[in-house]
Formats: sequence, structure tokens, C-alpha cells
Amino acid sequence: MIPVALTEQMRECDRVTIKDLGLQGIVLMENASRAAAAEASRMLDDNPAGKKVMIFCGKGNNGGDGFAIARYLRNAGAEIELFLLGSVKELKGDALLNCELYKKLSGQVNEVKPDGGFDDATDRPDLIIDAILGTGFEGKAHGLYAKAIERINSSSAPVLAVDIPSGVEGDTGSATGFAVKADSTVTFGLPKAGLLLPPGRDLSGEVMIADIGIPPQVVIDRHIKQHVIDRTDVSRYLPRRQPADHKGDAGHVFIFAGSPGMTGAATLAAEAAMRTGAGLTVAGIPRSLNAVLEMKLTECMTFPLSETPDGCLSETAYSESREKIDWADVLVFGPGVGRNPETAKLLRKLLKNSDKPLIIDADGLNLLADDPELIEMLPNDCVLTPHPGEFSRLTGLSTSEIASDRISHSRSWAVKRGVTLVLKGSPSIIAIPDGNVIINSTGNAGMASGGSGDVLTGIIASLLAQGLNMDRASWMGCWLHGAAGDMAADELGQHGMIAGDIIDFLPAVIKEI
Repeated sequence: MIPVALTEQMRECDRVTIKDLGLQGIVLMENASRAAAAEASRMLDDNPAGKKVMIFCGKGNNGGDGFAIARYLRNAGAEIELFLLGSVKELKGDALLNCELYKKLSGQVNEVKPDGGFDDATDRPDLIIDAILGTGFEGKAHGLYAKAIERINSSSAPVLAVDIPSGVEGDTGSATGFAVKADSTVTFGLPKAGLLLPPGRDLSGEVMIADIGIPPQVVIDRHIKQHVIDRTDVSRYLPRRQPADHKGDAGHVFIFAGSPGMTGAATLAAEAAMRTGAGLTVAGIPRSLNAVLEMKLTECMTFPLSETPDGCLSETAYSESREKIDWADVLVFGPGVGRNPETAKLLRKLLKNSDKPLIIDADGLNLLADDPELIEMLPNDCVLTPHPGEFSRLTGLSTSEIASDRISHSRSWAVKRGVTLVLKGSPSIIAIPDGNVIINSTGNAGMASGGSGDVLTGIIASLLAQGLNMDRASWMGCWLHGAAGDMAADELGQHGMIAGDIIDFLPAVIKEI
């Protein structure tokens, strides 16, 4: 997996490389600027000569990168119009050094004062480069910074952001005020969390990671606990079938699911488990729904259970299903089960008496939220898959609080409860009890459709049943779920996608992997 840096971790990587190892900061800045200039050249069709490039520089090291990029492009024949948001007298260190070097090569620096503007700027540049604010930015861009960002976004020219689009917070991806909308971003050393989380992800365009000379051991020694999933990670751990395998060797999944009007949830979870490779899947359902689900499910078996007067699973369903619970490699509780108090008692018995790996989703999560005592009973071998609304009910946090720092909130809850937490969304965040957080790298807006979460639950259950551990099954399940959604979107378009389309494309994704 690829480590993902928080702002302080990236600073520490830089500090150790410069102070402890003795590699000068100006060398790192030069490497970073060379990589960004190469991307700028690519955006200019690999022919910068005669092209008009507008560069906005801040007063920190991000601006220092901008001066060096200007030098590279000017040497390649580009016409540079550079704006410094402030005065040269305010520059320090490597930023000042690069500014002076650019000026010595006859480069012009336009100092923009707090009350100034950009009225004399080129109306139609071929490229704009944002080197205003770096990854350490927090809060809202205001004053001159806001004016510059507004000027950048008002242009029809393509935009290249240096390290991160200005106005985006490096740790959370938040952009509460003005923020640059980039077509491409070159980030240095490691990907930053803010480039992977919305809205920062959407403002960054295509992201390239530039090696600037930080030794790998420096990164390893930081013990970074955020990673993003790479395709090769999934390929490495995907369960393989042996020639002599039979259905009993590929895992058994038992799903407590369904209530009146919610047979689709049970169907989607069960079919997703089968399509991901589970050998046998059984849906434990309210007895009155059996005829319906036997029509909807062909490859999966149904197991009728006692129900309440309103058609939800009752407490006595636990004793009736003991044989199936013992048979199963993994249990699922929640898709479409409703919020009847009797169903909550069934969940309580399951939490108290079963030692099987357990996935709780959908209404199962709502039942937990209704009775905090059930939360205290969660076993370690447990995966919870809430969307932000369900996570809000579990934690008492508002959805806006959750959205403001999805990594931190997911991590703290998973560590506190000792469970694996899959916070669904764009992207999904997988938080592990040891404090590690994995960010999914697949998926699209077409998957924002009813039943998509039930599909994810079935995929994770299938991987668990085939022998993967909780953590690996969760992040691999998220990746496969998103990749199947991406393949469906490529084939069908996003607007018309439904959850069943994700299931239909699962075999093709797994075959491709």
C-alpha cells in the first residue's frame, strides 16, 4: 500500500532528510520544482516555447517552488508572468534564494500588495500555475489570497497546482472558503490525505506523486498509519481456487436479513457474496418472506425463521438458526431487518453467544444506535459498515463533524471499540483497531444508489468466508466494490446505474485482477 502523509508527518520527513541526513532543503525544492515543471511542459503539449504561463507565488516554500518552476519554463522558452502575493522583502530561506536566482536570470517578479489586483494580468494564458499556499494551510483563504484564487478560477486556462490546490487543507481535504480548481496537481514525496478526501480530491484533478529525494527509510521510520489501496495489493491477496476445491472449501456465509418491503437488501447481499466467490450462502429470513425470496434467489439458499407480527425476525430466530450459525464461517446481520425490538433481542443474543466473525450493516447499525449497551457488547471479530448518517447515530457526532475529518473520527472510534469500521462514502475509509486507516481508491458517484451498501456487505462477507482476516477482507471488499462500480459506469454511464449492476460486473473485475 502507498503511505499517505498528514501535514506534520510530511514536515518531519523533510526535517529528518535535511537536518539529520544533511540533504539540503534547496535540493529537495529543486527536485520538486523540476518535476512540477515537467508536468507543466506536458500540459503545454511538451512545447513551452512561446507559450504564456501565469504563475502565482505565495511567500512560503510553495512560492519558492513557483519561482524555480518559472526558471525552468523560462529556460525552455515560455513567456512567464509571475505574481508574488506580497513583497520580496518578506521572503526567507530557500524561497528567497529561488526568487533571487529567477531575478538574476532577468525574470520579472510582480509584487502584489494587499490592496492590489491583477488588472494587468494576461487575459488568455496557456497555463496557470498555483504556488500560493502549501499543505500546511488551514481555515479559509481570505484577502489577497482569495483574490488570487478567484482570478485563477475565473480563467479558462488549464491550472497546475503545486503540492496541493491553494485553499485546500492538507489533512482533511476541506475547502471552506476560496480554493483553486486544478486540472492537475504535482504533490511531493507522498500523497497527502487532503488530495484523497472531498472536496480536495475533486479540486486536485489528476494527481502525480513526485520523488524529491526523501529516502524510503525516512518514511518507514515515521510509522505512518494512513495508506491508500493499490491495485497490486488486491491482486496479491485475492483468494485463489485450487483445482480440487469444491463448494465446501470456498466458505460459508449466513445472513440475517429482510423484512416486509426490504427483500431486495437480502437479495443483494446474498448475491454479492456468491459473485465474490463464496461457496455456499444462506439467507436467514422472516418465514412469511420465504416464497418471495425463493423466487428472487436462485444460487443462494433461504432459511425461514420465526418472525414478529409485523414480519421482522424475532428473538426465537436465534435458537432456530444455531445449526446454521455453527455451520457458517461468517455471519452477517442487518440488511433490511428493520428496527423491531424483538429483532434487537436477536442481535443481543448473537453478540453474547456467537464467536463467529460478524458483519453488522444497515438496520443492524440502527439497532446498535438505539441501544448503546449493544455497542459495548461488540466482539473484536466484527466489521461495521455505516454510511455517515448511520455513523452519526452511533457516535452522536453530526454528519458535518464527521465530514470535516473522516480519518480522525473513523480511527478514534475503531480503536476505542476494537472493531473494524468501514465508513462508506467517496472515498470509503477503513479504520482498523490498531489505529491504521486505509483509504479506498475506487468508486464513482453512480454508486450512490439504494442497495449499494448491501452489495458491499456481501462482498466483505464472502472474502471473510474464504479465509481473509477482518482488515484485509474489509479494504479489499471496498476496492472490488468500487472497481466493479467503475466498470459498470464505463459501460452503462453513471446516471442509470443500480446496485445490481455492481454485482453483474464483479466477476469481470475479479477476472481482470
